Amino acid sequence: MKALFGTLIALALVPGTGLAQGRAKAIQEVAELLVARGGTAGRSVPHLAGRIEALAARHGDEALVALRRGGPEGVALVEAAGPNGAKALRVLAAHGEEGAARVLSRPTSMKQFLQHGDEAASVLVRHPGVAEPLIESGGAHAVRALGAVTPQNGRRVAMLLNGELAAGAARHPEVLGVVAKHGDSAVEFLWRNKATLAGGAALTAFLADPEPFLSGTRDLAAVAGDSVVKPVLGGVFTLLNVALVVLGVVLLAAIGLVCKYGLPSGEVVRAAVAVLGPKHPPQQGA
Repeated sequence: MKALFGTLIALALVPGTGLAQGRAKAIQEVAELLVARGGTAGRSVPHLAGRIEALAARHGDEALVALRRGGPEGVALVEAAGPNGAKALRVLAAHGEEGAARVLSRPTSMKQFLQHGDEAASVLVRHPGVAEPLIESGGAHAVRALGAVTPQNGRRVAMLLNGELAAGAARHPEVLGVVAKHGDSAVEFLWRNKATLAGGAALTAFLADPEPFLSGTRDLAAVAGDSVVKPVLGGVFTLLNVALVVLGVVLLAAIGLVCKYGLPSGEVVRAAVAVLGPKHPPQQGA
């Protein structure tokens, strides 16, 4: 790598024929290295050198550094990128063979990189197997969230959204937004409290104002408890209200009857008691 950098620096200092010779030497070095490392980069050094020369002519001598880092498949991947070749070279320069394997060689990942930019390439390389489906569903929210967490917590985010928090899919952008802002601390909190957050009310409270929960000044369990107790108490009070209304209707009806017909006589009351009271079986004689 140092030799290649030295050659590239020399290119800027040597005019005319010397410049052409220096570029040819740099191209030859890259071609020899890639052929020696195997893969399908080219059948021979001259064949591969011609392809590298074409890319360098199109994208500049910086392409040589990127292609060297990109490994045996890098040349073909940059060629396949067509008008996006310069962007593909940027991925190789930043991420080397991992960029080739995890971004450029995967159609979905390549599409996501072109849509969301260099940050997407970084998270696709950093979170293999996790970033691609998460970005597909979460878009830019997922890119920013994964850019703020470690690979372990990236896996946790994916597991939460597909597991305990799957029922609240409409809230996923908010969850990813909190993760993007607070990073690993937010994911670790979500992971520790995933069972409680699955209830819904606790998740709503957390997303509305996550800082007190993350700092420990507000208790998530208390919020979850309130969400259970309040509906129960509300149901009890509702039943009492219904009972009071029914009792009030009966009393009003009774008052209306008294006003219209007067108080019932003793004989009427005794007859009603006899009809409505408990029935005793007749006693058998001895």
